[in-house]
Amino acid sequence: MLDNKADLITDARQGDLAAFGKLIEKHGPRVYSIAYQITGNSADSQDIAQEIFIKLHGALHKFNHKYRFTTWLYRMAVNTSIDYQRKHARRMDYPLEEIESMSAVDDSRSNPEALHERNELRGIISRLIGLLTEKQREVFILRDLQSFSTPEVSRILNCSQITVRVHLGSARTRIKTALKQYYPEFNA
Repeated sequence: MLDNKADLITDARQGDLAAFGKLIEKHGPRVYSIAYQITGNSADSQDIAQEIFIKLHGALHKFNHKYRFTTWLYRMAVNTSIDYQRKHARRMDYPLEEIESMSAVDDSRSNPEALHERNELRGIISRLIGLLTEKQREVFILRDLQSFSTPEVSRILNCSQITVRVHLGSARTRIKTALKQYYPEFNA
């Protein structure tokens, strides 16, 4: 079977449903995670992920191989999630039991106590994301929660790395200030 991403994309563009299925399998969890972190709703995020892959199927012929596929796909995920959020104007709500699924990186090497504390803190921070502006939220989610590098965030959001750093700095400051105010037990 095909493992090369370029071959998968080429085959999917030519109508190979198995190749397209592999793209979904490979990128679906990250697409869902981005949608969830923007909307804060699991059911909405599943709908958004499905919509993104429907859009992807129809737009694969537009993809330019000179660029990274993931940058293009994750930008589509951010835009679709934000559009959905605006359209439905729902308040972001992050249930603690779903915080595990939000992380793109699973660090099972940590001890259980540290893992629990990190997840609790991640849940609190996820609730505080609602205090951020849209641009701050996009950058914070992609950089700090999804672990993309600054250059990757810059490409996904189609902005300069300086803009990413400015929004990220503002987002972190807002989160830190709110964390101190509302959750003093996490201040060291």
